[in-house]
Amino acid sequence: MNSVDCSRLRTAVLTAAQADALASWAEVIESWPVGTHVWGQYAEQITDRVAVCRTENVSACHAGVAALVGGPLRELVTGALGEPAVAFKDKINYKHPGGAGFRPHQDRLAYPGVARVLSILVAIDECTTESGCLWLAEGVDEQLPTDERGVVRADVVDSLRWAPAELAAGDAVLLDGLAPHYSEANRGDRRRRVLVASYAPAGEHYSRDRYYSARAEAMRRASQEDGRFRISTLADFDGVEVAAEGAPSERCTHPEVVAS
Repeated sequence: MNSVDCSRLRTAVLTAAQADALASWAEVIESWPVGTHVWGQYAEQITDRVAVCRTENVSACHAGVAALVGGPLRELVTGALGEPAVAFKDKINYKHPGGAGFRPHQDRLAYPGVARVLSILVAIDECTTESGCLWLAEGVDEQLPTDERGVVRADVVDSLRWAPAELAAGDAVLLDGLAPHYSEANRGDRRRRVLVASYAPAGEHYSRDRYYSARAEAMRRASQEDGRFRISTLADFDGVEVAAEGAPSERCTHPEVVAS
């Protein structure tokens, strides 16, 4: 599978009403206590304060996000893939002023057991170079050499041509699993939040349960080997993570939930 042309940003994939609703949902979801959400509500240390930096598997506990991921976003990805798509993962990344970015990486390495993947990143807030938007490298259709963290090796990073994906709220960009990307810290005074949903072709029979089970095991094993606390399978996050005091709940405990 050749990499999708990531320079084709999708403008206004959400209506104004949908964008407003997503922003409102993100406010509620971010307020969930760290460590309480199924599969992860992660926080980072930003100078003298702690801030939520990621909510993983949002659809498991929020009906609105689940409907968005399983409805209009899935239809868009299905059209891009040229075959039916199935969502196996979603997350909200929060980048508050001073919040850290992510080192250059390819997503497919972080998704155990899937051969093809296409993700859609939807801007909840305006994403600019100042607020830490995504940077993309075009034309890559193979796995690149990585270092001990699982991120693209520094000499390879320097050889790629990178371009920023600046987005207005409600805009989106499609990311093939082999598309190298990274983001820098938020140097501005406004937060930058994005929803990222990942899909595989239905023919791969790759499910949400399968992904999150494999993810948990991969993260446990990797952390034992290198001693790094993780918010993703790869050690690509550049922030200072704050570990939760207890283990995440195995069920949804929040008001906005998806019926099990």
